[in-house]
Amino acid sequence: MGTDRRGLSRRALLRNAAGAAASIAGAGLAGVGLGAQKTGLTPGGGTVPFRLPMGALDYLDQKQYISNMEIISYTPGGSISSGEPLMVMWAKGKQRLLPGGGGWLDVSDPRKPVAIKTTNNARIQGPVVYNTRLKKWLMVSSAAAPLTNGTPEHPMGRYEPEIWKLYENYKGLRGIRTYDITDPSTPKLLNEFSTGAKGMGTHMNFYDGGKYAYLEAGWGEDLRMENSQRAFSNALMIVDLTDPANVKEVSRWWVPGQKFGEEAEFRKYPFADDHAAWTGNHGAMSVPKRPEDGGTVGYTGFGSFGMYVMDLTDIKNPKPYGKVRWEWETIGGIPYHTCYPVTAGASHPKLQNIVIGVPETIHADCREPIKIPYVIDVKDPRNPRIIGFLPKPQAPKDAPYPDFCMARGRFGAHNTQAWLAPGTARPELLSIAWFVAGLRTFDLTDPTQPKEVAWFVPPRDGDMEKYESWWRGTSEGCFVEWDRNLIWLGTHAGTYCLSTPALGKPVFEPRKIDKWTIAHGNVGWDDQTAASVYFGRSTSQVG
Repeated sequence: MGTDRRGLSRRALLRNAAGAAASIAGAGLAGVGLGAQKTGLTPGGGTVPFRLPMGALDYLDQKQYISNMEIISYTPGGSISSGEPLMVMWAKGKQRLLPGGGGWLDVSDPRKPVAIKTTNNARIQGPVVYNTRLKKWLMVSSAAAPLTNGTPEHPMGRYEPEIWKLYENYKGLRGIRTYDITDPSTPKLLNEFSTGAKGMGTHMNFYDGGKYAYLEAGWGEDLRMENSQRAFSNALMIVDLTDPANVKEVSRWWVPGQKFGEEAEFRKYPFADDHAAWTGNHGAMSVPKRPEDGGTVGYTGFGSFGMYVMDLTDIKNPKPYGKVRWEWETIGGIPYHTCYPVTAGASHPKLQNIVIGVPETIHADCREPIKIPYVIDVKDPRNPRIIGFLPKPQAPKDAPYPDFCMARGRFGAHNTQAWLAPGTARPELLSIAWFVAGLRTFDLTDPTQPKEVAWFVPPRDGDMEKYESWWRGTSEGCFVEWDRNLIWLGTHAGTYCLSTPALGKPVFEPRKIDKWTIAHGNVGWDDQTAASVYFGRSTSQVG
């Protein structure tokens, strides 16, 4: 495609530097050479990852730290996944299941969770939701080419030939798989939908049980990616799931300049060709109200390009209402990993029309500038405004490091609580899994000045001699049960159940879900699923 994915070699850098030095010497006091004037001080430039700070630990801290929280239970090995797909709980009667441990984690009794494998070893991953029209539980699972993360041997990831091969050698599905999980013990594959023979496939997608699914999709090798973690970028693809066994594409959209060949547009951005910017979609578009019910708005992050408020009036031709990008945005990372719409009623007027823009750290040990979640006012979709930032988590006073940047691993926000969950959401409370900083819970009562009210940092997992075992940090995702005042935290080592006075007194008994946080979500969820569908526990154990 005429693009040098590897950047400048060390030999080229030395050669160019030597040439620049000779030009300067020849010019003497009269000035620098023309080459230096055109290219700057270093022709190849500098980029992330930055140098490691002297104070970084040379071991992984095995202590845990907690403030205003209590541990209810810990399940080793059975790590739940939540937050990027904003709907993940399966329920029947008093039984509640979350994706985890390669199958499900039965959380009906929060004091004694049980990890359960599926009979066909199907991986439970992606949106888990009840389709009211079909009267079936469905799962939309992503299928993607491998990421091209940097390693100590190949720190520049996709820009190095050995890492690039991870993408080139991938032969599997790129797209989504749809499953009928009405019987969660045996997921039934309905369809394999390909977003394209090349490109990245899909990462995390949004599907709430309605007509449409919103995919974070890479359909070919025409979508550019500056960051080293992916070979190519993803954009928005909308598909029709009226028949989940016959998925059909409806439309697609990308940021002008995101495609190769759109250089005139791409050159307008200060991060163009910096080998660090996330130049694509991440975390599929969040759509609070379905288009088939009259909804016209979606919120989606396109990394360094910003967060876009999308106009879905014509679902076949989505277009942006407006966008927001912090004017002081820094190099690297993913400025918008997930866009979480706050669900607020008349009792919380300040929190109506608020979206939390959650970034993601890419490099371990803060070897790129830290990014903090944004509080965004979207009342005027044509003029979304950043009105606040979540506070930066501080290292515990008794920790062996003064800053989480020295704790080893990623320090930054990752996955929020799920948008579709049991009970009535408290819009003023937000929980986020924060990699090495564990679980953090914030009070958004004043959205311009959020405050941290509780946190838990679990012991670190991994082997310091094996970079791949610890570079991500420990805490990945979280899920809040509003009707039982419980928070579930998924880590690489296992799953924690936590409570905090900020939520209220925890409820430990299994109970049927009376309502879900989103009025149109999972409607009729307990009407059609056969009473015999319990597995892993007897009906007497789950009530």
